[in-house]
Amino acid sequence: MRSYASFSRDAYLIVVYSFFGWLGGNMAGFIVPFYFKSLGMDYSRMGLIFSVSTAAQAALLLFSGSIIVRIGHRRSILLALSLFASGRLIQVFLPGLGFLMVASVLLGVATALEGPALISLLSEEASNENRHYLFSLNSAVGTFGAAFGILLGGFLPGVFSGGSPYRETLLLSTAFIFIQMGLISLVRPIIKREGKRIALRGETAVKILRFSLPNALIGLGAGVTIPYVGLWFNKRFGTGLESIGSLFAIQQFVMGLGMFLLPAVADRMGSVKTIVGFNGGATLLIAGMPFLPTFPLAALVYMVRTVLMNIVNPIWDAFLMRFFSTEERSNALALRDLSWTATFGLGQYLGGLIFDRSLTLPFLITGALYGLSMATFWALFAGEEEGAKS
Repeated sequence: MRSYASFSRDAYLIVVYSFFGWLGGNMAGFIVPFYFKSLGMDYSRMGLIFSVSTAAQAALLLFSGSIIVRIGHRRSILLALSLFASGRLIQVFLPGLGFLMVASVLLGVATALEGPALISLLSEEASNENRHYLFSLNSAVGTFGAAFGILLGGFLPGVFSGGSPYRETLLLSTAFIFIQMGLISLVRPIIKREGKRIALRGETAVKILRFSLPNALIGLGAGVTIPYVGLWFNKRFGTGLESIGSLFAIQQFVMGLGMFLLPAVADRMGSVKTIVGFNGGATLLIAGMPFLPTFPLAALVYMVRTVLMNIVNPIWDAFLMRFFSTEERSNALALRDLSWTATFGLGQYLGGLIFDRSLTLPFLITGALYGLSMATFWALFAGEEEGAKS
């Protein structure tokens, strides 16, 4: 625990920010598919709305790195939070298809601004040697927030007595955005980087492309299946909303605990072997999901799969940061995220179409793409476990 106790005040403020962000975001993310279903939408229309959000995110990610450096990381995050709040309020109060499309665009733009700005801001609070501990702490605490958010998302619709329990739950999730605004306002801006123009040199572009290819494959595979898993459990096994919410919450708690331990594993095994080993195990499990006969067994397998797939995300981010200088990091993160986001959006649309026809095929497609991603990542980075410097 000593490795987690030596960071700055601003680092801990960002960690608390992540707790509330993941709480409200996962509460909303869990309930939105069920909310859309209550509005009479089928999988294909949901897939269209989801993909619009992802397309907007992908479009802005082309430029968000430079925007963030020019206007400042803290101001970029505050702008993103304003867009998040606007998008959620539109979903609640203007649930027509056209307005939902507008809300999706706002949410996508907000995500493109917030993610690279927040991780870049956090990366300045740690050195190369202990950055994976800070990133893991941030993700672990955020994951605990996600667990509470999913629990609330599954529980609250049964508590609200009005005619629109999903809508009321979604409205409540929006309140956490204003807590985030207060927290991020307390973080000191990185004055020295505001207003600078960053050139994307050829060498930097090559490094970004190397990270982007495996991320693009994972994004495509995830988009095909993951947004629809809650509905898949409901349709495949007749599982209720509270049971699905409890499952997702438990896996978040387990993942949060694991994230505290994983930096020590990466120190021993190396980042590349840790990433490939954990994600490889998740690949086998997701491909076997549709062949499991009961909800408890499928729930256990999905929980383990999710933990294995996502527990290494802070190790991914910390490993990437070692390859880029301070001035390059916002652009590197934004363009790396673009590779995942663009293919995830395509996957969401394709997944909606495929799930309307088969409850098995999407899982097989996802497993194949995850496996290809890990093979690509190993081929590109197996030789760079040591000596990668920013």
